[in-house]
Amino acid sequence: MTKLLARISDHLLFLVLIVVAFSLIFPQYGMKLNTLSMPLLALMVLTVSMTINLKDLKVIKKYPFIILWSAFLQFVPVMLFSFILGRTFFKNGIVTGQILLGSLPADISAPLMVSLVGGSTALATAMLVVQMVLTPIVLPFAVSTFAGIKFQTPLSYLIIELAVIIIIPTVLGILINHRFKNIRSKQPAMTGVSSLCYLGLLFIVVSTNALSIISLKSFALVLIAVEILLNLFGYFAAFLTKLAFKKNEAFYPMLFIAGSKEFGIATVAAGSMGLNPTVMIPSAFFAMVQMISMPVAVKIIKRFEIVREISASEAAD
Repeated sequence: MTKLLARISDHLLFLVLIVVAFSLIFPQYGMKLNTLSMPLLALMVLTVSMTINLKDLKVIKKYPFIILWSAFLQFVPVMLFSFILGRTFFKNGIVTGQILLGSLPADISAPLMVSLVGGSTALATAMLVVQMVLTPIVLPFAVSTFAGIKFQTPLSYLIIELAVIIIIPTVLGILINHRFKNIRSKQPAMTGVSSLCYLGLLFIVVSTNALSIISLKSFALVLIAVEILLNLFGYFAAFLTKLAFKKNEAFYPMLFIAGSKEFGIATVAAGSMGLNPTVMIPSAFFAMVQMISMPVAVKIIKRFEIVREISASEAAD
């Protein structure tokens, strides 16, 4: 079973492409599973956190500025770029949706991707928590300033997400790692379970939005192109951070944090305020883009690391 679960995380990109295709062809199955989103997120965070030991937490003390810088990247340059994209390519409600998307924190699945490339999951989780805490302040200010809408942040949803889906599973996972030493040898299995949760979430997200994608026809391609640009801009901002600060240990956490958005907040906020459904379109498209691009980035990084190791080995010989 452990080997099978390890193979799932090793072939995540291939499985992601299969799930996306299946979701678009048979969306009715994934739409019925929407209530499983939060349990899957919590389980994913728990299993990722079970790979973190207490020593790993020292990296948080080492990089307090980088943690705050990740929030700056997410809420200033990435947000402004999303605003520019919205004003350039869209009109009416979709512009508001693009502004809303740019104001969101990083996605909960980002630490999983950091774990898959061997980065500091603890640092990525710290970055995520800080951004979630700042969201109730940043989100209404950004939307009201750039979209002219008096926005009500879904505080109850954010509190539940932060406490039940992030903090409690994270603390529990770290305690399990500390209490049961043999759990560390099961890390490939834990990563495999996390990857299965990720695939389940992808199935739900794509299935839920499949009909909208199909109905938008050629305009869907414009939306996809715009969200790819935003996604790549986040990765690029992280790369510039690496060049500027020379903090290689913080690069992978920064990469997946800056290149992702917690799209679920947009859906809840728009629904609770009774906003036009078009507001949710950019977040839905970005969700699909990032859930494909992150495994792609993992694949590229792993291949790069293998090539670098071979080159180093040959140079030593």
